[in-house]
Parts: sequence; C-alpha cells; structure tokens
Amino acid sequence: MVKKIEKVLVVIQEADKIEPLLQEAVRLCNTHSSVMEILFVHESPLFELPDYFKHTQTAGLDKKRVETEIESMLSSLGNTSSYAVFIEESDTVDRVAALCKGEAQTCIVSFYYEEITEKLAKEVSSPLLVMKSGPKTYTHILFPVDLNEKNVEYIHYIQTLFPKANITLLYEPSYIVENYIFDTDLALMPLDSTVDFQLDQEMLKEQKEKFEALKRETGLKGELVDEFDTDLVEYINTQNTDLLVIHSENENFLFDDTLSKKLIGSIDADLFIC
Repeated sequence: MVKKIEKVLVVIQEADKIEPLLQEAVRLCNTHSSVMEILFVHESPLFELPDYFKHTQTAGLDKKRVETEIESMLSSLGNTSSYAVFIEESDTVDRVAALCKGEAQTCIVSFYYEEITEKLAKEVSSPLLVMKSGPKTYTHILFPVDLNEKNVEYIHYIQTLFPKANITLLYEPSYIVENYIFDTDLALMPLDSTVDFQLDQEMLKEQKEKFEALKRETGLKGELVDEFDTDLVEYINTQNTDLLVIHSENENFLFDDTLSKKLIGSIDADLFIC
C-alpha cells in the first residue's frame, strides 16, 4: 500500500479534460509535496482530436502544441511542483503501467472511461483517483468495507490523503460475499438449506460485530445497508457522496461478476480505487 504520495501521474485523454485533471493534480502535489508526471494519450478512434491539436498537413497529433497547452495550464494554476510531460498515441494502460513500474508511491489521476478505467484498476497496482465530474474538495467520503485486516490501515491512508473529508464507513453483506466468491470452494458448501441458513445468520452476526468494532477503533460513523431491502448502487447515489473508496485485499475483487466492478461504472461520485 502507498504510505506517502511521492508522484502524481495524470492521465489525460481528451483536450477538454486537461484543466480539471491538472487542477486536482496540483492540489494533490501541493498537499503532499509530490512531483508530477502528465501522460497525454490520444486513443484513436475513441477520442477525436480538436483541430488545434492536429498537424495541419498530416492531421496527426501535434505533440508540441499539446505540451504547450499543458505547460500553460500548469502555469495558470500556480503549479510549483517539478513535472514531466509525455505525449503518446494509443495503448493507455500499457503506458501507464510502464510509468508506474517499480514506483510504489504513485497515485494516478484520470477521468472515467468504461473501456480504460476498469483495465487500469485491474492491471496497475497504484491507487487510482477517478474523476467523473469537475475538480472538487472532497468533504464526504463513503468507504464500503469488506472487514479484512487491512481496513484500518487503508482508512488511515484515506484520512491522510484527504484530511478535510468526513469519512463514513459502509457495510453491506453482499459486498463481502460477492468480492470473495472466487475464493470459495463450492464443493464444501452445505447442501441442507437449513444448515446453509444457519451458517448465513452466524456469518452475518459475526460480520456485524466486526463492523461495530471497526467503527469503535477508527472513531468513524458507519451505516449498515440491508442487501435485501436496498440496492447498494442506488443507496450510494442518494448519499450526496463526493468520493467512493473501492478497496479489497482480494485479488479478484474487480472480476466481471463482483459488486466492486459494478460500482465503478454505476456510481455518480468520483472513485478512489486501491
């Protein structure tokens, strides 16, 4: 886990996203005394380049013009951090992975794109701040917990990263079950529905006790959502949340059938995936 942000890697794929992404990156760099790397990737044909970013003769990417635009924006935002700019075409995930390789203290900042964000979240181990709207000061953070032993450590990390925010913990039973289903040996599951129900109730009671203990240990408030009465996505989208933390120690937590993966595309708020 990242203990301190030493580098903020900004991933830009559209010209109109340059300013909001750099605003957030400058804020993070100023807060954590980090250096900045800016990666502008034109993914053709996903994003059409504005005319002013094209060579007039070849209609290709005018890298110098993109770099000048980025440097001008950084200056107008009052950036004081050291930075480097990389201008590339295609292969966003591979290029991000290369820039993050061997550097554990990196935080990636990007806008949400369905085809790219999910691949980044699965293939790059660095934490990923995913913006879905303009930059904002994160004041209300919702953190669904899977009650693993690293929850406290990650909660303290989020508190360090966003010191002005109020964090609310969220427990919903299916978030744990669906994120860990790939580790379950189905051959060992009970066949008797009565026994199955008893085990479910025992597990639920144990998890609720763990959740209450986690609230006491961190001093944070928390909400318990009943999976049978409330859809988790709908619940989160009605909570006026600025940022949703998506975290699990399970390596499969972003597989296709997990609730965590569903949250990435369905939540209106910005995301912090770690």
